[in-house]
Amino acid sequence: MQEFISFLKYLATSNAINFIIMLVILGVIIVKMNLKSTLSDAVAGVENSIKNSDNEKEKSENVLQTSKNEFDRLPEVIKNLENEAELKVRVFKDKIEENTQKNIQDIQKNVERSLLIEEEKISNLMTGRTIAASVAMAQDNIRNLLKGNPDLHLKFIDESLDELDKVEL
Repeated sequence: MQEFISFLKYLATSNAINFIIMLVILGVIIVKMNLKSTLSDAVAGVENSIKNSDNEKEKSENVLQTSKNEFDRLPEVIKNLENEAELKVRVFKDKIEENTQKNIQDIQKNVERSLLIEEEKISNLMTGRTIAASVAMAQDNIRNLLKGNPDLHLKFIDESLDELDKVEL
């Protein structure tokens, strides 16, 4: 029996026994905690993450390809925008030139009207002054004639009376 006790002591102090006991305890823990299903769930989660990552990668590649296509079309779009802008500039330029020509014509018409009005004013003023000067000269001439020839005075009075007699009331 001594041998048996020494064998048990040897086993108790042996690392192999301790390792076996630890494996048994770990086995019990794995069975009790259902680690197999937990590990399976974790593996399934990793697989789902990988699938989601692959899907996201595919979506990103599609977006990248769309972006590349749009980037490749960008010079054409810019050219079209430049052409449209050029066309609008021409239209605006033509409108501005047309409006400017109309304004110039209107200004010229107004200037011509103003000149005609001023010419008429000056003509009327000059005519009035000429008439006034003519009347004054005629008065001076008549007075000088009458002073130089008093008989004419009587003749004018007689002619005026004759003209008054002809007027009927």
